[in-house]
Amino acid sequence: MPNKTLQHAESIKKIVDEIIKKKNQLNGIKDFNQIKKTKEEIKNNFNLIEKETTQLFSIIKISDENIVKPLQNINVLKPVIKNEIPKPLQQKIEIPRPAQNVLNIPRPADTIPNSNIPKPEMQQLPQPQLQSGIFRRLTKDEKARYVKELNLSYEELELFVKEKRGKNKIKKEIKEPDYTIYKPNDLGAFANKYMKKHADKLVKKYPKIFQPLFDKFLMVEMEMISRSYVSLMLLFTILAFPSLFIFFLILNFAFKLSIFTVLFIAIIGTVGTFLGFYFYPASLLGGKSASIKLELPFALVHMSAVAGSGAQPISIFELIADSKEYPELRKEIKKILNYTNLFGYNLTNALRNVAATTPSKELKELLNGMISTIETGGDLKDYLKEKAADTLNTYKLDRKKQVEALSTYSEVYTALLIASPLLLLITFAIINSIGGKIAGLPVTTAAWIGILVFLPMLNIGFMIFVSSSQKGL
Repeated sequence: MPNKTLQHAESIKKIVDEIIKKKNQLNGIKDFNQIKKTKEEIKNNFNLIEKETTQLFSIIKISDENIVKPLQNINVLKPVIKNEIPKPLQQKIEIPRPAQNVLNIPRPADTIPNSNIPKPEMQQLPQPQLQSGIFRRLTKDEKARYVKELNLSYEELELFVKEKRGKNKIKKEIKEPDYTIYKPNDLGAFANKYMKKHADKLVKKYPKIFQPLFDKFLMVEMEMISRSYVSLMLLFTILAFPSLFIFFLILNFAFKLSIFTVLFIAIIGTVGTFLGFYFYPASLLGGKSASIKLELPFALVHMSAVAGSGAQPISIFELIADSKEYPELRKEIKKILNYTNLFGYNLTNALRNVAATTPSKELKELLNGMISTIETGGDLKDYLKEKAADTLNTYKLDRKKQVEALSTYSEVYTALLIASPLLLLITFAIINSIGGKIAGLPVTTAAWIGILVFLPMLNIGFMIFVSSSQKGL
């Protein structure tokens, strides 16, 4: 078996050598065809290629019989035993190659170009400028001609341009943060720089005076620290006295006021400045309480619907805080979420703290009722549903009362500011015909003062009164 395998290997090597030799001859003939271009030489080469190709196919056919068939009997899985092969046969066998008439084909020599030869510089040709790359403004005649050729109207072109501009605009979604950071006020920083020490001493010395101010300050949620507000109050109070004194001293040349009168006005202005700052937070509580009262009935309907879906109580407050329909109530609800999410309070303690600081009586009553319902294990859904119905009925009654009050105010306005001035003008006309005077003034002068001064002031005062008494209508 090993002798037969060796014979097959020798025959395979001979056939492979013959195939390689024929392939080299064919390649040489092809190269020769590329060099020589005469018809006779090309014809002789084609005949030679045909002869060599025929011999190559015959060799391949013989290889199919002498190589493939014997290899089918070889077991590939069986290992070859090296000891069975005699040592003389393991030496390299040189097979003599038969002499062949090989054509001596001249080939072009591969020469390496000399690096000293200067290379020609590549000149960059000027790129032609296309007409489409030139932009210029069209004249009115050209615009009209183009629009006429395209069969378009100016309205359609303007609409197309607006649509394109709208698509090219990048829409940025502004996401509101879950928390609010108070930015420092420059004026407050200036007041703290010079008056903070005095403000701290004053607060420690008179805690009973400033504690109510701090309580109101906490309810209003002004974007300033309470101590900074006190520093600002002291700064303006100190600056008020010299400012008012100098101002009225300058006016003294026109009005001939005495120095004691100027000092008295400056002192009164200084005290008024301090009291204005002191009572300003308390003046904001009424507006905030009224706004919460108006928003609460609709927010309760919203909360009742969310509670009816089986959501957790904290989820109810999160939805109200995310809604922008209740701006003032939303601030109070955010306090509850801050107590639970940031400070780790449970829900009942958070509700109790907010109920103690809210300026609205209605919201305080609602939060206390929710606390008792949660602590006693009651149904929060039923409580919110009943509370929503109750507050809606109260809201309707309040609206009805305000409409009735407006009808009364309209009658008062008609009687005082429409009918009375007409009667006064008739009275002035009668007095003027008699030749009398009013408070030592001529009738015409008194009439002009009433028309230009008192009548506009009464109208403005009535408007302020109605707007303050009918908030939220």
